[in-house]
Amino acid sequence: MVTGALFTAHAASIISFRYGQLERSREVTRAFEAAQVSSEYNYYYTGIGNIPFAIIGIDKSHQLRPGMWQPIELTPQILRGWIRQMDIIYDGFPPYGSHILDDNGKQIGVWYSSKQWTTVIIEDDSQVAVLAPEPPGFGRP
Repeated sequence: MVTGALFTAHAASIISFRYGQLERSREVTRAFEAAQVSSEYNYYYTGIGNIPFAIIGIDKSHQLRPGMWQPIELTPQILRGWIRQMDIIYDGFPPYGSHILDDNGKQIGVWYSSKQWTTVIIEDDSQVAVLAPEPPGFGRP
């Protein structure tokens, strides 16, 4: 019985995550639309080829968990082109910016996508996982 309780407590400590969130922001939207690239962030994108479904910037004090996001040395020129492409593929659902917040409400990054939600998992004090959004048109007939 004690072994089962210890196992349960240990398993809970391993799989207990803290969750962050997105907070919509006109300021972040304007910065992306103006092709402003901040030196405070490491940038990543997810999409098909060179057409992003979402772009994120993660504060350099945090590390993004490897996965579906591709790192990019983002420049204003690349960002301008991406914004135009995103406006086309998300026709009728314009992309919008958000702050990425940790579980304490502290800003740890920025998000830009037509998809206005995601799951943000804070794995430890410096590692974060941000789930990539579904592609445009997913679930449509």
